[in-house]
Amino acid sequence: MKTSENKSQLLEYNYLTRKQYSQEEVRTVNCPFCNSNEYKIITIERTVLGIVKCKICGLIYVNPRLKAPEKIYWGNSNDYYEEARLIFSGGRQHHRDRNYSDDLKTIARFKPAGNFLDIGTNAGFFLRLARKNNNWNIYGIEPSESLANLGRKYFNLNIKNAFLEDSDFPDNFFDIVTMTDVFEHISDPKIILNKVHKIIKDDGILFIKVPNGLFNLTKLRLARLTGNVKSYDIFDSYEHLVHYSHDTLTKMLQKHGFCVIHKSIGKPIQTPVWMDYVGRYYQYPTPWVLDYKNHILRNIFYFAGLMEYFLLGFKAGWFAPNIIIVAKKV
Repeated sequence: MKTSENKSQLLEYNYLTRKQYSQEEVRTVNCPFCNSNEYKIITIERTVLGIVKCKICGLIYVNPRLKAPEKIYWGNSNDYYEEARLIFSGGRQHHRDRNYSDDLKTIARFKPAGNFLDIGTNAGFFLRLARKNNNWNIYGIEPSESLANLGRKYFNLNIKNAFLEDSDFPDNFFDIVTMTDVFEHISDPKIILNKVHKIIKDDGILFIKVPNGLFNLTKLRLARLTGNVKSYDIFDSYEHLVHYSHDTLTKMLQKHGFCVIHKSIGKPIQTPVWMDYVGRYYQYPTPWVLDYKNHILRNIFYFAGLMEYFLLGFKAGWFAPNIIIVAKKV
């Protein structure tokens, strides 16, 4: 049963952020790809966060955006532990484990062995599955001290607590570099891509999975048709700073010394709904019966996106929830 106490806990809990921000908490930025300041406003979220489309290159990004969006993940370790304690103990799967397993199969097709770095690894949920491949030497890097400590303590993972641009990894060291649901959080992609280009081997691969920006536009259109624009965050603009398509992500990678060797779409992420019932997010899956409508809708969009992917010549269109790219150094 939902209660007012549950809702109060929900509002106070560290995983969630305020529904409104002030002008003092945001900053205006130029396009992360072409540095243009010419844009068209698509919509506004949380009072002041703008979703815009660059008039020059077509990239969708957040402007104005929060000054320090990364601090959303710098919460209390005890809170993060309580959210995922059943995963840390091995009692439950993570709700993204199916997605992670699919990603790891794709990576293994292109690079079945070698030094493996996961950027923005959170508490190591993805890496704990990657470690099952004994041919990969696993490394992680995570700027949140609390999350990095949890991954080291409970999964015994080799996680460096730092931003990638400040790290001291040797040049030409990694065979595999991954960013799973991370690259959309990065405010200045060129800094990260330039660093990755230095630390990855000449025959190494870069794996990136991000939400599909075109799918977010589809959701926005549907929300406007049904009058539900204000009921939820379509673009998650408080943390997702850039919204890529296969085309714009390919151009971004090409600009910084990579060539794309594989494009695909990812299965939908079935987000838990525990917060609606007990006031806490909980990382592990919710039973089908508690969220069957959203499960069905997400799968319908995924299969529509899959058909669209083939019709468009192996790139995502307007219905695929996530996009995947594998790239190599030029």
